[in-house]
Amino acid sequence: MKSLSETARTMIEELILSRELVVGTKVTERDLAEKLDMSRVPVREAIKDLLMVGLLGRVGTRGVIVRKLDTDEIEEIYAIRMILEARAARLASERITQQSLQTLQQLHQDMREAFKEEDYASYYELNLKFHKEIHQAAHTPRLIEIIAMVMKESLLLRSRGLVDRENLQMSLAEHQNLLDALINRDSELAEIYMKRHIQSGLKRLHLDDESNELS
Repeated sequence: MKSLSETARTMIEELILSRELVVGTKVTERDLAEKLDMSRVPVREAIKDLLMVGLLGRVGTRGVIVRKLDTDEIEEIYAIRMILEARAARLASERITQQSLQTLQQLHQDMREAFKEEDYASYYELNLKFHKEIHQAAHTPRLIEIIAMVMKESLLLRSRGLVDRENLQMSLAEHQNLLDALINRDSELAEIYMKRHIQSGLKRLHLDDESNELS
């Protein structure tokens, strides 16, 4: 059972994911406690945790905001993801159950529907679920835990990368390649396709176009 501080942390992460708290937003214990309908003590602990993992950052001596990652941090996150998620994809291809394959197929179908409707928010949510299902299919608890930690920081990139039809279409095709490799239990291809997918995801963030803003 989750502690109150863990519950508060999850709820704050969801506020960031849903963009109720956007990058640069100033947050306070009092405002968050009111929004979450909780006391300030667990919220305070949650803020400390989120400062440690980098989702929140300090401004001055007392201010706290939703952080904006710089270019180097983003590239580092994606480099780590490429290594870890490629490993997870290889293991998943060897260990995945029929039930997990069916879940991935349904998620991909739902992603197609979101693409047709240009529903970027839903597509992003489904994209996360697709990746998490592959991680779980690897059946390697510590690897899954480490990937989850790295993925937390990706919440700060939510509004970037998957914001137009061309990017969504490329993403859909990459997920289909991954799915096919898993269905065929081709571990080498699963690893290669995941690496390519993460690399393409980084390119879709258009870091070069925003280098001045991010630096």
